[in-house]
Amino acid sequence: MVKNDEHQRSGNGDLPSPTDGNVPALTAGEKGDDGLPSLMEENGVNGSVQTGEKEVLPPDMRKGVTRRKDAYEVDFSDTREFAAFRWMDIMRAAAEKLTPLDLEIVAKYCDWEFLADEIQRMLTNPTSTAATKRQMGRIQPIPRVLSTLTHLFENMVAPHEIKFDLLWGLIYLNLRLSYDSPDRLKRTVEWLNRIRQVAELFNRCIAACEEPNEARIGIVDFLDPIVIICMDSVEYLHKCSSGRYFIQRRVTFELTHSIDSAAMEEWPELNDSINEEISVLNATVKHVGDITSFSKVNMAAKVKNMSLRYALTPETEEPGTFPNLNLPFRQNPRFYGRSEELERINKYLSPKDDQSLRTYTIYGRRGVGKTEVALQFAYTNQAGFDAIFWVRCESLVSIRQSFTDIAVSLNLPGADKDGHHEENLLAVHDWLKKTRKRWLLIFDNAGQDYILQGYWPVGASGAILITSRKYFNFSKDTQRRGDTVKPFDPKQSWDLLLQLLGDDWKKLDREGRIPQSEIAAAKLMLGRLGGLALAIQQAAILIKNDEIGGPTIVKTYEMFEKTYQVLPRRLMGERGPTERGLDTLWDMTFNSLTKNARVLLGVLAWLSPDGIPVQLFLPQNQRALDGRLRFCRQNASDIDDDHQASKYSLATTSSGFDKAVEDLLQKELIKQDGLVLSIHRVVQEATNYHDKNDLQESFNSASNLVYEAFPRQILNQSLYKKWNTCQDYIAHGVHLRKRYSEYARTGQLKASTTFVRLLHNCACYLFEISDQDTCARITETALSACDDKSSLLCAELLNIVGRRDHELNRLSACRKNWEETLRIRKLHLPDDHILIGTILHNLGNLETATGHLEEAIEYYEQATSIYLKGGDRTTFQLALTDLSVGRVYMLQYKFAEARSMIARSEALFVRVLGTDRGFTVNVHYAYGNLEFLQANWEGAAREYEMCLKIALAEMPIHPITAAAYYSLACVEFEIGHPDNAKGYLDKARAIAELRSPTRDDGTIARILWKTAVVMESDTFGKHSSAAAVRTYAAEAADLRHRAEVARLQLLAGGEGGVIPFIDERIAERNQEEDSYDVLIPLYFR
Repeated sequence: MVKNDEHQRSGNGDLPSPTDGNVPALTAGEKGDDGLPSLMEENGVNGSVQTGEKEVLPPDMRKGVTRRKDAYEVDFSDTREFAAFRWMDIMRAAAEKLTPLDLEIVAKYCDWEFLADEIQRMLTNPTSTAATKRQMGRIQPIPRVLSTLTHLFENMVAPHEIKFDLLWGLIYLNLRLSYDSPDRLKRTVEWLNRIRQVAELFNRCIAACEEPNEARIGIVDFLDPIVIICMDSVEYLHKCSSGRYFIQRRVTFELTHSIDSAAMEEWPELNDSINEEISVLNATVKHVGDITSFSKVNMAAKVKNMSLRYALTPETEEPGTFPNLNLPFRQNPRFYGRSEELERINKYLSPKDDQSLRTYTIYGRRGVGKTEVALQFAYTNQAGFDAIFWVRCESLVSIRQSFTDIAVSLNLPGADKDGHHEENLLAVHDWLKKTRKRWLLIFDNAGQDYILQGYWPVGASGAILITSRKYFNFSKDTQRRGDTVKPFDPKQSWDLLLQLLGDDWKKLDREGRIPQSEIAAAKLMLGRLGGLALAIQQAAILIKNDEIGGPTIVKTYEMFEKTYQVLPRRLMGERGPTERGLDTLWDMTFNSLTKNARVLLGVLAWLSPDGIPVQLFLPQNQRALDGRLRFCRQNASDIDDDHQASKYSLATTSSGFDKAVEDLLQKELIKQDGLVLSIHRVVQEATNYHDKNDLQESFNSASNLVYEAFPRQILNQSLYKKWNTCQDYIAHGVHLRKRYSEYARTGQLKASTTFVRLLHNCACYLFEISDQDTCARITETALSACDDKSSLLCAELLNIVGRRDHELNRLSACRKNWEETLRIRKLHLPDDHILIGTILHNLGNLETATGHLEEAIEYYEQATSIYLKGGDRTTFQLALTDLSVGRVYMLQYKFAEARSMIARSEALFVRVLGTDRGFTVNVHYAYGNLEFLQANWEGAAREYEMCLKIALAEMPIHPITAAAYYSLACVEFEIGHPDNAKGYLDKARAIAELRSPTRDDGTIARILWKTAVVMESDTFGKHSSAAAVRTYAAEAADLRHRAEVARLQLLAGGEGGVIPFIDERIAERNQEEDSYDVLIPLYFR
């Protein structure tokens, strides 16, 4: 299947720099290396994009070269040329993968009307079977639906000319290859129909998008996955027809049966690929829709926040000290050039009086110097801003920590450097929206939209600078501007090299005393490096260091060329010319390292790059340093017989470690800030393992270190008391998972048991802090890496997956995972083992959520009998079970029994955790529900407020916190205070939308519905004007509609439970409210 995130999604390879001088200029009509005419001409794709009579296609866009997605030059103020070039690249990459016979067939169907006629022909053909006609009828609208989009795109990029011949031909080719097999035709029609459905939605989104630059980017990003699906399907259909292009009807039954069997075997892989690309289509639809809606929401929020901004206390009373410069790196004293780019950034981002939110994207390939440009802008424009903040965007963990650092630097009330990231985020956003200070936020290395959603300060007035290898509109800002940071040209590359070499070299150059042979050698080497700033910097290091390069530039270049020719292949993917040149520099540098420094570099390459604590290499269990990392071990006299190092010795690192770090620092391969190391991502990518064994051993070493540092989850006990330590190392566990997944797909890497155990511990922590998305990715990788599917370790992973399903209200999936967990544990453990008790308890929670209360009680009783045998070590589990039993009694309206069980649970929690800590938040929430059911509004409010007090201090963005705000709103509404209710609901919604930024989940749907109900009440906004009341009514209608749409979608997707109240004598319940309550996990209702 065609997949490569680093490259254009339907192509591969690297874009050589124009300075390489080795890109063939093959035009339409010329013969390629394969002796065929240019595939662009052959398939109706112009050999160049035409603007009047001017040919704007550069040489490196001709046949044989496919751009990386980060290698385009994008004019964000006019994206027509970029969109045209990008579409041509997609078409060319597809054409180059087709056979000559495919191309011949495709060329005959070069227009949407031809495709429509073909579908109509099959519908009216008397030889077509009823099944064939039924299938063809399903896709009859697709030519017109897609042609609506392509015609719009064609007009939007004018005067550039683009063609869609290949797109229509590919769809026809898929149909033709499917005609002789009903099963294959059904599958082909199925994915075509799915594309048609999404395309209809996308057409509506594009029609509503008022920003043509973003619309063009959205269209080309939408068409790309369609081409990928078509190409993957053609490949599949060829495999299933034994290399033939279609099956003649005279083929024997045996051959047909054999081919259909092959099709069945190949289909799952294609189906996974199609699902992945359909998800990309859906994400693009949502992205374009979000851009449109964001502009409206942002404007409304700005109006609201302006009044708040000017109602603040005087600036002298604002917390924090100004100016506030929160940057992770020192200014680069050798920064070169980029004056025009810096001027354009300053022109757009400099503080304005229009209260606008201004966004600027610095886009370009890795190593070109985007981060350096952003850093230079920050340091050279301090006078223009009162506060400048840096946000590291590599992962959700790093973003959260960045906003925590900002909150602490601003001295915001309640700011906590040791955790509570979401509370810190909300505090920072509140400050950004209300302050009159001039601020700049720099989001560095933005890469994943799902990670960044929820972190943009909607409605604020200030400046945002984004660096990214993607041209994607992460901020959804319709007015965003941007710049492509281009590689340096040959002259700039030479000037930068001289600056990096130092003043003596610059003086020699001015005086004309550098030998021409040296200049020629330097420029030849620079030509290999594609004008990348990072590469030129490394070249300067080689030239200055005789141990790495040679005594002269000529000798260094000779070594460079020799290494270039014999460079070991990367174990992950092929290099393009520029990557090869850069990797050659790294390889020369790596070969100059000491053995220990090389080993250390290999381990650092697996870890999260920006914050690697030295403490990681000081494990108390010195076995973690066995093997290649033995040089990091403490002195033998400080290690006992159990391989445990004395705590005193762990105050300092070993001399071997210190020497290795010093070597890496001297070669500028890493940086050090106090007790924290960092490494550039390009260095991580280039770290050249000698072979698979080298790769495996370095991965195992990194896994062992993080495993030892990360707290372990034992016997299903909570990690709550160790959350701060988890926070220090979770980024490395997440990064290890990501890197492992990249290598494991190619079979290059095997997972160790230690690695899988590490992922289990990480997943437990992520579940507890309710980061469900990252938890899902961790457990998915861990389960695939766990070879023994009947092991206790696999059962632990399935238990976490089941807990996640339960919290997300996916009860059917939850049951499957928990029942399998119980089956595996019973294979290995005695019936009275604590782990048997914990899964029985979980199954009791599941039965409660599905309304089977008597069955739930049976499970709880079995779990309790096991816990009672465990003594003090099972006190925590017993408290949880007592609380769950109390909930069941509450649902049965046995209020006295419920209160007794909840009180017992509270007493046990206090013994284990202390007063008003951790899980006692659930106790107070249960008390509040108990009072609410008895209409004791005062008592309910008191308990919900106590729950909220603990939650805000311990887990400010946990679902229980949103639930407490929601429940307080319900109390206020019951006692006739709708305005107060609306305030609580707004706070609940802020937390819920921060937790689920990409969709309306059950929590959001319920809050939206309740907000609509409150706003529709007669007393809400009773002192407002008639116009305001009409506005409230319109807003309420919108919220109600959005809630209903979300409710139906969630129920259709299997996310919903039941209302397990069983006493029919109780007054009739609010059926509408129940329909939204079922969307919420039972213990958050």
